[in-house]
Amino acid sequence: MKEKFIDECKQIRQNAEYTAETHHWIASWNRGLAYAFQIVPAAIAAVTSSLVAAGIQPSSWLWATVISSVVAAVASVLDPNKQYQDHLLAAKSFTIMKHDARFLHDAKSHRMTDAEFCVAVDNLHEKYNELVRVSPPTNKRSFEIARAVIQSGRHAPDRKSDGTIA
Repeated sequence: MKEKFIDECKQIRQNAEYTAETHHWIASWNRGLAYAFQIVPAAIAAVTSSLVAAGIQPSSWLWATVISSVVAAVASVLDPNKQYQDHLLAAKSFTIMKHDARFLHDAKSHRMTDAEFCVAVDNLHEKYNELVRVSPPTNKRSFEIARAVIQSGRHAPDRKSDGTIA
């Protein structure tokens, strides 16, 4: 009986690992968008506006000001920084879930009765489901990147020559 619950912990750990990595990639992408669409256009608008105010008025600078202002306005509606924060929080939450599942099946399961372990796994499963419900959606491209990263062994613990964790 306990073996099925250990398998469920391992499945939750793996699901959380893949989802956390996916959210990290989406957060990273949105962080780049935030810089590209919020900070860069604002800086261009500030510089070109200052040049226009100083009386240096080539028409190309005026158009750069207009274009960067429009890009900044669109970015403020899309708000990639909020998306970054939302996905980063989800990534961290799924990472915690991954560690909780690993700890439960690797360390705690051996000292728990079957009934206690069953309740603990049920609670972990409910926490995982609730986290899925409140997390922002992911996309297939980011999931495929996350899968490649995980399958490359990036998240595997470093091991000593005797097999123990370094």
